[in-house]
Amino acid sequence: MREQKQVEINGDNFLITQFPARKGIKLGKKVAKVVLPAIGKMYGEEDKEVNLGDMFEVVAENLDELDDKTIEELLSETTVNKYTIDVDNYFAGNYGTLFQLLWEIVEFNFSSVFSTLTGDTEE
Repeated sequence: MREQKQVEINGDNFLITQFPARKGIKLGKKVAKVVLPAIGKMYGEEDKEVNLGDMFEVVAENLDELDDKTIEELLSETTVNKYTIDVDNYFAGNYGTLFQLLWEIVEFNFSSVFSTLTGDTEE
């Protein structure tokens, strides 16, 4: 059964529903192309202190993997204040909320994959 998570961002309530398996696999591969290089940068050099700027640079280099269609797919299982999100109107000039919500969606759906890869699993 798919789980749900409620988050509040800038006074609005978002209900995030986990992706069905096939959709999650498809989107997970696209998200991984952005996130995994950053994780590699973070964990790749054990003797070097993690530099947040370097991580952001790696994410920015791979951000094109998240085109507008992929972003709409990532948002497709999420509602705002119990309504379907009209991406063009709701996020016009509101990109900070968009990226914060995308992070919540990615973390909710894929955190188990990334924590397994980094060895940060809780038992």
